[in-house]
Amino acid sequence: MSLNFLSRCRPHLSLRLTLWFSLIFLLASLTVLGMAYYLLATSLRQQDRESIRTALQEYQAQYKAGKLIALRNAIKFERAAGKPNIFFVRLAGPRNQTVFLHFPEQWADFNLQELERMATIPAWFQLRAAQEEEVLEIATVRLPDNFLLQVGKDTSAREELLEHFRRVAFGVTIPLIILGLVGGKFLAGRTLRPIRQLIQTVQTITATGMMTARAPVGPARDELAELARLFNQMLDRISALLDGMRETLDNVAHDLRTPLTRLRGVAETALQAQEQPDTCRAALADCLEEAERLSGLLTILMDIAEAEAGTMKLRLETVPIGPLLADLVDLYRYVAEDKQISITTNYPPELAVTADAPRLRQALANVLDNAVKYTPPGGRITVTAAAAGAWRRFIIADTGVGIPPADLPKIWDRLYRGDKSRSQRGLGLGLSLVKAIVTAHGGHIEVASEPGQGSRFDIYLPG
Repeated sequence: MSLNFLSRCRPHLSLRLTLWFSLIFLLASLTVLGMAYYLLATSLRQQDRESIRTALQEYQAQYKAGKLIALRNAIKFERAAGKPNIFFVRLAGPRNQTVFLHFPEQWADFNLQELERMATIPAWFQLRAAQEEEVLEIATVRLPDNFLLQVGKDTSAREELLEHFRRVAFGVTIPLIILGLVGGKFLAGRTLRPIRQLIQTVQTITATGMMTARAPVGPARDELAELARLFNQMLDRISALLDGMRETLDNVAHDLRTPLTRLRGVAETALQAQEQPDTCRAALADCLEEAERLSGLLTILMDIAEAEAGTMKLRLETVPIGPLLADLVDLYRYVAEDKQISITTNYPPELAVTADAPRLRQALANVLDNAVKYTPPGGRITVTAAAAGAWRRFIIADTGVGIPPADLPKIWDRLYRGDKSRSQRGLGLGLSLVKAIVTAHGGHIEVASEPGQGSRFDIYLPG
């Protein structure tokens, strides 16, 4: 159902990405055009104002040199010399009445009477034509004799250039939209390609049930390539878990077959020896022993599951470490003596730890049991405890067969057994339970081992 949902959503997602890419591209292009238009308009306006300011300074200098006569002569000289007649010049008296006016004929639509009606004359202002959209930009300066000198310039050339720019910008908008859609479609396709490959991989696995399919990982090191890599790692992990489950089921079936076969054999023996009470009692005792073993196996599995889920109930208390280790060593001393293995301890007498005493004893017992089990005759085992800052450190080291490097990461897995020959009795739950208990206490465990040299387990618990 989820795959069908993804399949239905895929075109819509591609369309949304295409539209988003196109919109961003169009907005970026329009922003660039807008900035270009603004810069062009500003530059043209500055050029016009600079030319008006230069002319105003020249005419002001002429007036200061020879009053109105010099100003008129300067304008006549410019016209006689063929200089372009592009400036409006007005000289007004103290009451803003026009004294002199140089007004080119092409600006006949401007109402100059508005200039005389202005109560306040700003330094820069614009005068619009009566019927057309032409604008005359005028600069004003007050002369020493309180007269006003005004110089203006028509902005039609500037507006014509800007209008041409606007038409060009409008003309390229449609190609920009088309280019944005095409580019957005291309980018959306390239972006969603790893997602489509992931969907195809999932569909292949769902249809065939084979876990060998993998999503292709491109050379790029982006987030989608990382997603494909993690997806493949997840598939590898699932495949490993499935293989482990199959092996676990085989191990469980093999190890449970023996006690079940014994139960059945003992029960049949008891039925055949109905008139022999001693035989029946022995048979029942054997049945109870095997049932207790099966019950212990199930209890351990449940304890591991509770600890890994964080629901294991712990009754924390201050536990003296000395008596705990002494009882533990006494429990395994006889088995060790039978194998000619020496067990030594080293710990401060006053050392204590905050823990659940039965659970801690169970964890240490499992580690010590493995040490005794895999240490050959004549070997030795050391059990050490010490304070390490805020932690309590337990070290159980042996001179046993050691653990191959390839098996070290796997020894904490449930029902994993490095002894493929199954020469040693067990289901491979001991170290899984140890790690679960230590983790439930908020601690951690480390292991170091070399084949033929022995193993060392360091258990750290909060003090």
